[in-house]
Amino acid sequence: MPSIPRIVVVLALVLLPAPVVRADDPLLERDVLPVLTKQCLGCHGGLRQKGGLDLRTIPAMLKGGESGPAVKSRDAGASEMWKRIESDEMPPNDKKLTAVEKAAIKGWIAAGMPTVAQRQKDADPLLAAGKKHDPKEVAATIDAHLGKSLTVAKLKPAGRSDDTEFLRRVYLDLTGRVPTAEQAVAFLDSKDADKRAKLIDALLATPQYGEQFGRTWRDWICPPELPSDPNSGKQPNTEAQNLGKWLGTRFAAGDPWDAIARDVITVEGDIRSKPQVIFFALSGEGGKATPAGSARATAALFMGVQLQCAECHDDPYRAWSQKEHWALAAFFAKTTGDFGKVSEARGGKPEVTIPKSAFLNAGNSVSAAFLGGKTTAVKGDALRPALAEWLTAKDNPYFARAFANRLWFYFFARGIVNPVDDFRELNPPSHPGLMKLLANEFADAGFDVKHLVRCVCNSEAYQRTSRVAPGADEPTVSALTANFGWMPLRVMTADVLLDSLKLAYGDPKLDLRAIDPKDGNASGESAPVAEPYLEFLRRFGTNKEDATDFTHGIPQMLSMINHPRLLAGSKALDAKLKAKPAPDADAVVEWLYLSTLSRRPTASEKAAADRYLNKATDPAKGYNGVLWMLVNRTEYLLVR
Repeated sequence: MPSIPRIVVVLALVLLPAPVVRADDPLLERDVLPVLTKQCLGCHGGLRQKGGLDLRTIPAMLKGGESGPAVKSRDAGASEMWKRIESDEMPPNDKKLTAVEKAAIKGWIAAGMPTVAQRQKDADPLLAAGKKHDPKEVAATIDAHLGKSLTVAKLKPAGRSDDTEFLRRVYLDLTGRVPTAEQAVAFLDSKDADKRAKLIDALLATPQYGEQFGRTWRDWICPPELPSDPNSGKQPNTEAQNLGKWLGTRFAAGDPWDAIARDVITVEGDIRSKPQVIFFALSGEGGKATPAGSARATAALFMGVQLQCAECHDDPYRAWSQKEHWALAAFFAKTTGDFGKVSEARGGKPEVTIPKSAFLNAGNSVSAAFLGGKTTAVKGDALRPALAEWLTAKDNPYFARAFANRLWFYFFARGIVNPVDDFRELNPPSHPGLMKLLANEFADAGFDVKHLVRCVCNSEAYQRTSRVAPGADEPTVSALTANFGWMPLRVMTADVLLDSLKLAYGDPKLDLRAIDPKDGNASGESAPVAEPYLEFLRRFGTNKEDATDFTHGIPQMLSMINHPRLLAGSKALDAKLKAKPAPDADAVVEWLYLSTLSRRPTASEKAAADRYLNKATDPAKGYNGVLWMLVNRTEYLLVR
């Protein structure tokens, strides 16, 4: 399906008898709006409405302009828009609609103007809402949803991953580091038929699980470049890292997502005891909390909704009005703070005044209201607790699905709704029944994050191989990706790569900063620009919007192949070589492969290593050369 254009359509279905949507009917979002966007909305859209005609929404089409209604459902011949398109009167330029485009619009009107939203409204989640289900039952239902879509698309999914592929993937995803050689051997040599499910449970019980999910959410909350203090230029790097640690502790403890979200949204106090204070300064301006910034970040992260365009005027691409944006912002009108502290004033009306920086309606007062709802009477003096109570309610239409969609994105590099913060009727889920299933299960489980992770990771969808059939063309691979029919290759984040290298080199303080030439750096790189961790993040940072984007280029390659620390040897390898009884060459090479690629070497790889080691004058340096080769392979850098 082509990407859905970002054009607002308020589907006022009460105005129309809901048509029975057939599979071959043209649909508004898929077939009609792309044509209108390209050919018509420049004159009849959000900025210009010649003749009083707005073609962005079905209600606006029915209302029409100076010439009357633009469309009449099921009667193209009586629809003014179609008559002018058919005669080539519109659009009034040389770029007339093609025969295919005309057929789509005529067929859409004749079919009763059906929409994707209508087709998806009654999607069946396949598991009844209202109770928490066994993870394996949910996993099987996930596969049923995806199996149906793959069958409809006439796609053959990739096969199941082997144990080595699954082992490395699940360790990287759930703990943010590769398994040790000993952990790899224990899993690979186990004959337990249920060992994959047991490994998932074991990893979820580790502190590393919390650490990985904490820093993942830290990165989603923090902008790519942290703002600087306007006076000192200092960036809140330590505070951002502490936010990740705080989140990680909560995830590891099994705290439900609604409790974590409430503690972020309602926080008051000092950042030294409450690291989540940084949320408000990061989303504000100049390191200061603002109502607009807080509303924007809350909507995107906890509701999966983009409100930024509605700050200054009604969003020309989505159904959000400026009033709705500021009604949500009103819950933060009494909140003040910076990177050090946050507080909320008490008393007064629950409202906000639109500032002068807004394009329209500056100076108008807007009362607090929940998104998509009516103005609410706030109980008590504090506004944010009222918002948090509504937001985290089990029946909230946004909260559970937003997290479930982000979790799916984390594992599959693509949301069921994509982008993950753009839920709207014109950006519907690719698999609506699956979206309902995951949101229902998450809410019914009391927003238990570990439960939802178990459900997804136990599915065959998660356990598919990243290897597509030989000879598969690009359209097939793209279709498999959209239908979750294989596991896309993802790039290790900087945190994951660093922790994995620390294990491989047995060095918890591994420092891969650029080294000053006066200290003997032959590569001539610049002097260190930050402490080791921050410098590594700067160099090896990845695209957090697209984990499949291979961002490692020449600077990263040069760091990996030339850095003196990676050429100097591994403390972990040294310990292995000193073990009693002393391991032979085959055992050491196998250990190196298990420590890095989480698998044993193939026969050809073993033979190549033997040839290389036989030429080495110093066995230790030879083994270090094998390690250097392994960590520089793309297989090492990727999550397969």
